[in-house]
Amino acid sequence: MTERLAEVTARRQSIDGLRQVVDAMRSLAAVRQQQAGAALPGIRAYAGVIAGALARAVSLLEEPPARWPATNGTGDGHAALLTILFTAEHGFVGGFAERLLAAAGEEAGELWIVGSRGQVLAEERGIPVGWSAAMATHTDAVLATCRLVAGAIDERARSGALRGLQVIYARTGTGSGTIRREALLPVDLGRLDGHPNRPAPLTNLEPRRLVERLVDEYLFAQIALAAMESFAAENAARLSVMVSARQNVDEKLAELVAAERRLRQEDITNEVIELSAGAFRPAARPRGRA
Repeated sequence: MTERLAEVTARRQSIDGLRQVVDAMRSLAAVRQQQAGAALPGIRAYAGVIAGALARAVSLLEEPPARWPATNGTGDGHAALLTILFTAEHGFVGGFAERLLAAAGEEAGELWIVGSRGQVLAEERGIPVGWSAAMATHTDAVLATCRLVAGAIDERARSGALRGLQVIYARTGTGSGTIRREALLPVDLGRLDGHPNRPAPLTNLEPRRLVERLVDEYLFAQIALAAMESFAAENAARLSVMVSARQNVDEKLAELVAAERRLRQEDITNEVIELSAGAFRPAARPRGRA
C-alpha cells in the first residue's frame, strides 16, 4: 500500500508541474492575442489609406483600367496563380493548421506556406509547396515576416511567372474563427474607395509609375493585415486549447488528490490496526524450573 501511495503522489506532483506549464502557455497566448488585436486597427487604417491613395492615383491615368495586374505571365506557360497560406509556427493549436490547409483545396495553384506546422502537414499529405517561411512567433516579428513574403513575391513577379495572387488566413471571431480567402493580384480597382469628389492630388511622379508603386504598397499592406489576423487567430486557438487542457488537468489532479488521501488514510488505518493487535496480544508465560 505504501508503494502505491508513493506512486500516486509522484504522479500527482508530475501533473501539478504540467498544470504550471499549461498556465504559462495560456497566459502567453492570451498576451500575444491581445497584442495582435491592439495592432490590427492601425494596420487596417494603414491599408485603408493606401487603398484610397491608389484609387485616386488610378484616376490620374488617361484610361483607368478596371484591374491592375502587377505583372502578367510572359506567355511561356510557366505563369502561375500563387496562394499564400498563413498557418501556425508552433503546435498546441488544435485543428488550426489542418483547417487552413484543407481550405486551400485543389484550386490553390502554386502553394506557398508561412508557418512550420502547415509545412509539416503538407509534407505528410504529399502536397507540393513552392516556397515556405517561418511564421512570426511574436507581434514585433510579424512585419519582418511580411517583408520576407513581399520580397519573394517581387522576385517572382520580376521573372514574369506570376498570373495572380491570393492569400488564405484565419481571422478571430466566434467559436474557432473564420477562414478568409482574398485575391490580391490583379487588384480590383473598382472596389477601392478613392473619394472621387475630392480635388485631384498633386504628384511628382508620372501617373503610371505612381500607380505601380502604390500597388506594391497596397500589396504589402494587405499581406501585413492577413499575417497579423492569422497571428491573432493562431494564439486565440492556442488559448482555447490551453483552457481546455487546464480543465482536464484540474479534473485529473482532483482524482489523484482524492486517491492520495484515500491511500494515506488506508495506510494510517492499517498501522493503527497493527498497533492495536499488538497491544492486545497476550504476553508469553515464563517457563517454570524443571
